[in-house]
Amino acid sequence: MIKLISYTILTVLTADLLATSGDITMTWTSPILPKLYSNDSEVNPFDKPITTDEDSWIGSLINIGAMIGPFPYGFIGEKYGRKIGLLAISIPHIIAYLTLAFSRTVYLYYFARLLGGIAVGGGYTLLPMYLAEVAEDSNRGMISATLNIFWTFGTLIPYVIGPYIPIVWFNVILACLPTAFFVLFFLIAPESPYYLIEKNRIPQAKQTLMKLRSQNKEVVETDIKRIQLELKKNEQKGNFFDLFKSRVYIKGLVISLVLMIAQQLSGVNAVLFYTQEIFAAAGANEMSPEISSIIIGIVIFLSSFIAPLLSDRLGRRLLLLQSLLGVLVANLVFGTFFYLQNSTEVDVSSISWLPLLSLIVYSIFMNSGLSCLPWNISSELFPTNVKPHAATIISCTSWTFSFLVTKFFNDLNEGIGQGETFWLFSGFCFIAWIFIFFFVPETKGRSFQEIQEILENRWHV
Repeated sequence: MIKLISYTILTVLTADLLATSGDITMTWTSPILPKLYSNDSEVNPFDKPITTDEDSWIGSLINIGAMIGPFPYGFIGEKYGRKIGLLAISIPHIIAYLTLAFSRTVYLYYFARLLGGIAVGGGYTLLPMYLAEVAEDSNRGMISATLNIFWTFGTLIPYVIGPYIPIVWFNVILACLPTAFFVLFFLIAPESPYYLIEKNRIPQAKQTLMKLRSQNKEVVETDIKRIQLELKKNEQKGNFFDLFKSRVYIKGLVISLVLMIAQQLSGVNAVLFYTQEIFAAAGANEMSPEISSIIIGIVIFLSSFIAPLLSDRLGRRLLLLQSLLGVLVANLVFGTFFYLQNSTEVDVSSISWLPLLSLIVYSIFMNSGLSCLPWNISSELFPTNVKPHAATIISCTSWTFSFLVTKFFNDLNEGIGQGETFWLFSGFCFIAWIFIFFFVPETKGRSFQEIQEILENRWHV
């Protein structure tokens, strides 16, 4: 029993390595961009410092790539299987990191960031789908939420090692992660049982479920019949436009898109991309920007354990509501600090600790629900025949709004003010809280079929 259970854990942890490989790209800019502004040829691989325009493109091209990624990888995941799709995602990551390690022109950096973004978009599309399909109904929330732990570990890595080693070795080390994933996932992980049954590869599905479920043949047979029943109800092969022909699918799509848009309009990627700049603007000079970023990275990583521990106990819906409320309050406090600092004569030196505390609170509540549960819930709302198409739309929408927020965050600060920008993020959180309270169903411990029935009866489109 222990051996069989460990196979499921090993499969999940191996898949999660790809999540770490992807989210490294989110905070990769934090230690690298300051080096690219340097005039020291030992630090900066280019022959001159980058411009602010080049800075913005190096930072934002990952989002453009991630908008593209869901489409090819969604197709691969549906046509050739989730496992092949995930293996294919690691290759652009490896190429991108090696390009960043050895290139000497900014244009190759553009190429690498765009290519890495394509892989990130593919990973955010297929990873939640794969983990949801290999998990049991009773532990699906916990297994899916492990993604957030590995996503945030990827966020932490650049903060910790990036400032202290050369660009070449930093990126070479990063390339080792997707390489390790490719080897281990190829050797260890099974194909999704849902995909195998959908393709009528029943013997392979039985073998896979025997390993994943740690149960006898009779129980596995029951599981296969349940999956077949779910697939039979949706036996007509789905296409992109089928998502808009069913009231249930439209409901699931609306819920998923609102959750993803709320995640991005909470300001999460603006905070990740501009952590050091935010501290500098707040005048938090008691410690170096590098140390401040490491503190936030550690908080983000440690708080990522909350959702896996609680999502199958308290439920996704309750965690999302408390997460949004905490992020809303943190944005309000952060905005108030900037408003007092920039728009009044109030001396804020006595509360210079408030920005760091606000970002810590923000990170804890963000990672307790809003950062990962929208991806998990979206993977639970659709049947197999349309799930890849839904995942493609959802992932592309998420990265589109991520690009808009990160690209225009500084413009908002200049246009309406820093304090008002964070208040705007709070307003979006409030709207999302109302929507979740009234319209988002609880999916904890429910089968895909039960979730479909809830969507059918919950509210009308």
